[in-house]
Amino acid sequence: MANLTSDQATQLSDNFYNLAKAIGDFRYENWDKLSFEENKELSETQNMLLQTGEDILAFSTTLIMDETIDSLAKINSIAGEIQDSIKKLNNIQKGLNVAAAILLLGVAIVNRDTKGIGDSIKGVYETWQAPIL
Repeated sequence: MANLTSDQATQLSDNFYNLAKAIGDFRYENWDKLSFEENKELSETQNMLLQTGEDILAFSTTLIMDETIDSLAKINSIAGEIQDSIKKLNNIQKGLNVAAAILLLGVAIVNRDTKGIGDSIKGVYETWQAPIL
């Protein structure tokens, strides 16, 4: 376990900012398909992701991760993939599930839950890769 460097915390915070923006893009692209409740859920999740990014910066000196470099590389990879393509996702439920999985990862990071971080990285990846039913 190692503490995040300032650069690593900034990179992680940027990922959450960009993922929040991607969730906002998904909301915008699917506005007419979303129910009021789904729109509200995505809006709240987007705001919580933005707050998570800010919290990561605020707590950067005390945040720890197992295998920091590997964990950050995994987060960067899946975050980039999601950011590049979620806007075009046509399945509303998958969009909601991905947003929730990202939020769980942010909560695990801010809570310094090293096991939860690993589980959440896996959860985001599996949720994003899951076939659309």
